[in-house]
Amino acid sequence: MRLYGPTTLMLLLALGGCAPVEVAFEPDYLEATVPSYLADTQILVLMEDQDLQYVFEGPPESFVGQSIDLRIPLAAITREITAGVFRSHFNYGVVFAGEMPDDLPYVIAIQPEIVDFSYRYDQYLDDTVVEIQSTDNNVEAVPVTVITPSIQFDLDVTAYDPDGKRVLDKTYHSGLVAGESYIVTSRPHERINATFHATLQDIMLEVAEDLRPLLAAQPNLLDAE
Repeated sequence: MRLYGPTTLMLLLALGGCAPVEVAFEPDYLEATVPSYLADTQILVLMEDQDLQYVFEGPPESFVGQSIDLRIPLAAITREITAGVFRSHFNYGVVFAGEMPDDLPYVIAIQPEIVDFSYRYDQYLDDTVVEIQSTDNNVEAVPVTVITPSIQFDLDVTAYDPDGKRVLDKTYHSGLVAGESYIVTSRPHERINATFHATLQDIMLEVAEDLRPLLAAQPNLLDAE
């Protein structure tokens, strides 16, 4: 059982002032992965320049944290995570373009987009963590409020073969994903950021596996095994 002082709850709910807080791409939030080989070529990722400028800004859907908005560059982070996941899948890495090129060879092109992003901070009492309160010479151990950050979003992915034919059109649902709970932190927004990074990386690995049968249909692209 952990003990905390009487100011804990006040610190818990102090999630910032009125100005938005900004986060950015943080490679340290990602797991080191060894992606399975897909093809001895490159993948094209389509992301328009104007889309890359998109930054989500808004409050959480929970009551806790309503006093401050989060600014998170969803598209820029998506670009970095997509590059990181697919760079090792394809021998010649990842090429980004704003539109389908006429003279750039590629084995498959994908167009990812984050939609319906939301986040929240949920609080609950944890009776394994208490703080000591003293009233009228009585000392009482009361459960401490713990906060769990969480995120939710959809990833829309469209894929095209070298002829420009659409071969995949799928929405990947993250569901509500809980991050690391905390009692006191001065950077609750980074808990949201870290959870988004890890979740998107997992989904991008799933996208890679969905591309495997599409590549298998193209001769001489996959390992003989």
